[in-house]
Amino acid sequence: MIAVFLSPFYIAMNIYIVIRLLRWLGACHTRLEHPAVWAAVITVYAFFALSPVTGMLITADPVHSWLKYITNYWTGILLIGAVALIIGDGARFVLNRTVWKENHPDRKRFIAGGLCVIIVVLAAGGYGIIHGKDISVVHERVTVNKAANTDELRIALVADLHIGYNSSVDHIKKMVDIIEAENPDIVVMAGDIFDNEYDAIPDKKAMAETLKEMTDKYPTYACWGNHDVEEKILVGFTFGGGAKDDSGFRQFLSDSGIILLEDETVLTDEGFYIAGRRDPSKSEKEGHDRLTPSELLEDLDKTKPVIVIDHQPGELEELAEAGADIDLSGHTHDGQIFPGNLTVKLAWENPYGVKQVGNMTSFVTSGAGVWGPPMRVGTDSEVMIIDVNFK
Repeated sequence: MIAVFLSPFYIAMNIYIVIRLLRWLGACHTRLEHPAVWAAVITVYAFFALSPVTGMLITADPVHSWLKYITNYWTGILLIGAVALIIGDGARFVLNRTVWKENHPDRKRFIAGGLCVIIVVLAAGGYGIIHGKDISVVHERVTVNKAANTDELRIALVADLHIGYNSSVDHIKKMVDIIEAENPDIVVMAGDIFDNEYDAIPDKKAMAETLKEMTDKYPTYACWGNHDVEEKILVGFTFGGGAKDDSGFRQFLSDSGIILLEDETVLTDEGFYIAGRRDPSKSEKEGHDRLTPSELLEDLDKTKPVIVIDHQPGELEELAEAGADIDLSGHTHDGQIFPGNLTVKLAWENPYGVKQVGNMTSFVTSGAGVWGPPMRVGTDSEVMIIDVNFK
């Protein structure tokens, strides 16, 4: 229900933007202050601003799908626009009282400032859309002071594919090609494989076959994420209604050859454990209990390496104390769109990258896909390659 609490901010932000837009249009030309022009602008703006609500309420395709696409692009442009406008207005406020010494803005400067904001929004949005389709490769290395049946292990860590309206078979194929080029020993998918709607998966058969190409070569283990739930969402957030049956998601993973671990642990032939945790949000919505780190790992032989897959990078100290050597997570997207990559640091002990917690090393990937806006500004979609040395 976080969408309910965020709605006042969403409404206030849109009202602020509309007021500034109408004022800027009036400064450009007096004819643009005509009530008919204002009515047209407000109507068009309201269509986009209300698309998250209409997309949630209208469930019949193709209208539902169109509105979802519109919502995703709209929210990205809105976020970038709000940041650009606030920075622009803040700079103008300071300059008016220092350099320009004016109580009222100069008309030409006001028009130029508004034009600069529009250019920045379009440029950043366009860049974000293009860059969001890229996938980079990040290499990390760690030593685990335990013996296994192999001296080295290469892990390909991916998370947050959010397969749905923002994804395509080509994007997943690009990810698979990158993984195959890195030739890992195992692949780990740390949750949010889907994006809340099974019907939103594009070309399900081709998508599953593409992933199967990877899983036929490399054992692939996965855990659930908070978006791997069939439910109504508003601007990416849960909005009323309970979680629906996720059998479609499960069947898709089975068809793709992905091994799903739900508070389960397996001992590999190479002599190390892999434990997959239930996601706390998904478990709560579906009424499932979730094992604590100590409960999940208590019966393991701790002389062997223990690798945990946990979508959300929480309970790091508890996992370290329970005997985990490596924790693999996603969820944060590294903030996805600036300044999210700065604010996300306030919410998580390890928001992105590598962090040592006791005897355990936490790895958090920014994800191979995008959530909500199909954009990345200031962050990268990635495949994280982790080379593990056992001693």
